[in-house]
Amino acid sequence: MKFLITGANGDIAISISRILRKHFKNSIIDGTDLENIGPGEIYYNNIFKVKKPNGKNYFQEIKKLSKPYRIIIPTTENEIMFFSKNREKFKNKIILINSKFIINTFSSKIKTYKFLKNKRFSVPNFCIRLDNIKNYKNPFFIKLDYGHGNKNYRLINSKKKFNELKYLDKRKWVAQEFLDHKYDEYTCAIIKLQSFEDALILKRKLAKGYTYRAEVINNVELKNTLINLAKKINLCGSINVQLKINKNRFAIFEINPRLSSTVMMRNKMGFIDCIWWINYYLGKKLIKKKIKRNADIVKFFDEKFIN
Repeated sequence: MKFLITGANGDIAISISRILRKHFKNSIIDGTDLENIGPGEIYYNNIFKVKKPNGKNYFQEIKKLSKPYRIIIPTTENEIMFFSKNREKFKNKIILINSKFIINTFSSKIKTYKFLKNKRFSVPNFCIRLDNIKNYKNPFFIKLDYGHGNKNYRLINSKKKFNELKYLDKRKWVAQEFLDHKYDEYTCAIIKLQSFEDALILKRKLAKGYTYRAEVINNVELKNTLINLAKKINLCGSINVQLKINKNRFAIFEINPRLSSTVMMRNKMGFIDCIWWINYYLGKKLIKKKIKRNADIVKFFDEKFIN
């Protein structure tokens, strides 16, 4: 089996490569990236240097590169959007991305908010373009409308910080209700492949925008809500739902329409959504694994000898 993973030096791509090494032994796993030198070097057979997906020659470049591979796994948002728009031009390839509707809707925080609110899912009290807020009244978050990860989040909790926003292109940013420290944060993976469906709820702790610790939470009501969401969007793949919960309320504030950065944590817990998704397209039987109740996992960084 030959795999091609884009964004090869990124955290998500490296995690996927490690998972594939375990589950598809003796496979060729290559990557593409803006740089072919980086932290992903030891996890691939080869890393090929490519241009940005919105670049002039990217299509010809990736089309030629992808010829020997049966499965392509885009991991960066721009490349996911590219393959979504050009899927029909890569016939006979398994491309591990969700439907156009899911990608287009959940790549934008405002579209996500409007869809969820319309379908009566619990959401923050507001999520609007930043240029619609004229005066500072109460604290709120600002985030890029397109793009995921907490690195682009900022809390605006003073008039001084609000006045500094004049330097931003407010059309690209959204203002969202600030759900304070009284809320616990969760990241939830949902898999649905026809009748095969499941969801994993993880209470998470963050450091610099990344989940470094995750604990399995058993919440039947929330799990049913997540499965219901999968049905509403005709999911055939995996997505990641981020939400906050306090005693009286939960609110979905973001959805990643792809495999997320906790994919390795989930895999170690037995929620192997990356493998289920691939096996579905390979026509293999999908078998659920038993998830350890109250499992608690921490992500460490380690050094490896290569000689």
